Amino acid sequence: MLTALTCTVLWADAAQTLFKKDIVPFFEEYCIRCHGPEKSKGKISLHTLDGDLSAGREPERWEDVLEMLESGEMPPEDEEQPSETKRMLVADWINRGLHDYVNKASKVAVATTTRRLTNFEYQNTMRDLLGFELELAKDLPVDPDKPYHFNNTAKMMMIGPDQLIRYKEAARKAMASAIVDPGNPEIHRVSSKWEHGKPSKGGLSQAEIGVYQGPGVGRKTIGVKRWPNTGEFRIRVKASGNFPSGFKEVGLRLVMGTDLRHDSGAGVYHEVGFAHLANSPDQPEEFEFRGRIENIPVQPARTSRNKIIPPSITITAQNIFDNGELNDHRKSGFDASWSAQAPRVVLESLEFEAPLAEVWPPPHHTRILFESPLRKAKPEEYARGVIKRFMTRAFRRPVTEEEVDHYQRIYKIYDAESDTLEQAMRETLAMVLVSPQFLYHMVIDDDGPSKQYELASRLAYFLWGSMPDQELFDLAASGKLADPVVIEAQTRRLLADPRVLGFVGNFTTQWLSIAKMKTVNVNRDLFPRFLYTVHVGERRGQEQLFRPTIRDYMHEETVGFVGELIRKNASVLNIVDSKFAYLNEPLAVHYGVEGVSGLKLRPVAIKTEHRLGGLLTQGSVLVGNSTGSAPHPIYRAVWLREAILGDEVKPPPAEVPALSDSAGDSADEAVSIKNLLALHRNNESCRDCHVRLDPWGIPFERYSSIGKYQPLVPKDKVRVRGFNHKQDQTFAGYEAYLKSIYTEKVDASSRVPHGPAVDGMEELKKYLLKDRKDEIVENVIRRLLAYGIGRELSYRDRFEVEKLLTLSEEDEYKLQEMIVSICLSPTFTGIENKEE
Repeated sequence: MLTALTCTVLWADAAQTLFKKDIVPFFEEYCIRCHGPEKSKGKISLHTLDGDLSAGREPERWEDVLEMLESGEMPPEDEEQPSETKRMLVADWINRGLHDYVNKASKVAVATTTRRLTNFEYQNTMRDLLGFELELAKDLPVDPDKPYHFNNTAKMMMIGPDQLIRYKEAARKAMASAIVDPGNPEIHRVSSKWEHGKPSKGGLSQAEIGVYQGPGVGRKTIGVKRWPNTGEFRIRVKASGNFPSGFKEVGLRLVMGTDLRHDSGAGVYHEVGFAHLANSPDQPEEFEFRGRIENIPVQPARTSRNKIIPPSITITAQNIFDNGELNDHRKSGFDASWSAQAPRVVLESLEFEAPLAEVWPPPHHTRILFESPLRKAKPEEYARGVIKRFMTRAFRRPVTEEEVDHYQRIYKIYDAESDTLEQAMRETLAMVLVSPQFLYHMVIDDDGPSKQYELASRLAYFLWGSMPDQELFDLAASGKLADPVVIEAQTRRLLADPRVLGFVGNFTTQWLSIAKMKTVNVNRDLFPRFLYTVHVGERRGQEQLFRPTIRDYMHEETVGFVGELIRKNASVLNIVDSKFAYLNEPLAVHYGVEGVSGLKLRPVAIKTEHRLGGLLTQGSVLVGNSTGSAPHPIYRAVWLREAILGDEVKPPPAEVPALSDSAGDSADEAVSIKNLLALHRNNESCRDCHVRLDPWGIPFERYSSIGKYQPLVPKDKVRVRGFNHKQDQTFAGYEAYLKSIYTEKVDASSRVPHGPAVDGMEELKKYLLKDRKDEIVENVIRRLLAYGIGRELSYRDRFEVEKLLTLSEEDEYKLQEMIVSICLSPTFTGIENKEE
């Protein structure tokens, strides 16, 4: 009878024979010329590889070769091609060798251990640990960023001296807010009222806020001169909307901070809340907004006319109505006449109060300094109990008595120097919050009962970006969390919790690399309606500040779209094409979708003629991968291959020339970017990469740099001028001018590598869904798994990914099922599947 060991030995012997007989000749015939001793394209050499895969030598390089063979990307199309039989023989040999090595080395891939909380995770953890939201992460060093990669890995998440100082400052600030001083606080109140029946400027009533005011956003302001250092505040408003015919909703936003100067762009603020007003003035409603006073920027004291003006806070109520026409109705920088024809916010009253003291001390205080007779009878024992309880939650696991002893000694030092228990405990618990056990992700080496606390943290940080809640703690304590039925139930519970929105935003932004979209310098002359701009002063022509922008909405569109796929448990293939878009009115107007009103983003059914659906046609992707003046097929090709197909596209070498330089004098004759790329490929140093990149970007060419479908362009060498008030008078006049010169059809046809010819986005989507479906699904699985375990995947994970791909196919590629399967996988749980 053959044993497993005997089979392994027999396979190793057979593998060596096959390597010499078939693999080496294959490399010599098809690969060594470009990847051998004389030439090493892509810094990949194959002549030094030996056939002993079972020894684990260079498995990463073998996996690279395997991926090239499986994708058909190598050998290049213009080189001699092996038969499919030969190709699969080599691929199967590599796959079998890697599989056997991984099985022999370990059933479960080992995660890298030391990685700190990201700023996103730190912010959320402090919120859930303390029970209120303090903006602490903004004072920490910015986390590193790498396009198409996640920053929650050990390589990214290291701690330097400066960070430790900032963590200490943040911890002390947090504890100063969490633990209040003895005695009742002084309450600060400010209020104001406006009469809707009394007329004011511009045909509006005293209570009305129009969409325009001076050079900036329509608003009302209230000054706050006194406020507490810490605590929760409440703002109550009585408000409604005044709607001219054809309008049904207007947005009211409250912000607090310094004076906001639209002319100079000076000012900082914190958003307090938002209300979608659909009620009329005869039915005013009360709205309540809450926040923490510590998060509010303060206008510093200043001197004016030899008088010192004390610090202050300004509450600003804004009308942020936007139907895509904000630039269209101002004849001059201060013209606000359209305000009377657009929806107005009717603000009848506003009341501010801080701190809220209906219950004092507040719950976040008594959660730490709990009621107990021990506080007076046995203060040292009470202090130990406080420290132990807080440490258990902060460390996300049971703590040892030795650990508690350490912090009790620290407490005794502070207690001797402090007047109150509150002062000593603030300093002591701040030290807990700068300990490695709090700042780093938990790793438990043994497989004992405490291992389940690590799993609880892994689930919570994956799907909430935060610490486990009490239910997860209780399941870990009972030893039930490792049960697959329980893991599945908890995964679905976490996905249904509002905290999952943080995960969706953080994951999506990094996966798709869409944050860069907000930094693209959009050509305001060519696209005068894209950005809402200042009409007067030193910032004339620049984007309006202090209100949401179309690019903010584009970011929310992409995040909301992915969130909707998870919420609806829809197929992941919707990322390529879908029957809905995630829009509000400004986005709908931008894309040309009718019947959408208001600022609230929601799923909207789309038609074929809208040329939307999936991620590929969303503004965050198209604007972020453009020059701001024109589409950029290379940027968009890289995005498609990295974010959707899961390829790693290496950056061009520093010595590679620019497009125009490589084309030389011929660049002047190129009629399109497609022609220019063809000339660029004539340069040998550019050819190898671009022959695999360009065909993926050309089908995007009918989408402009601001993300709109644009099938026509000007004739060759016709320069497009920007909007000119004297020549065009109105934007309708400018659009007529554009229509007169945009006469040439955009060529968006190409032949994808090892695939068919496609003409434009619709055909590209069809090809991706028909022929590259497995790659797309596998990419999403790999992204979710890497994000969930906090490390880059390696060759050791490929076989677990293959299993997850099979499960996903059985589940019709549903996104929520995919996440559940990942959370059940041995790679995620760290628990070996004993049935294998």
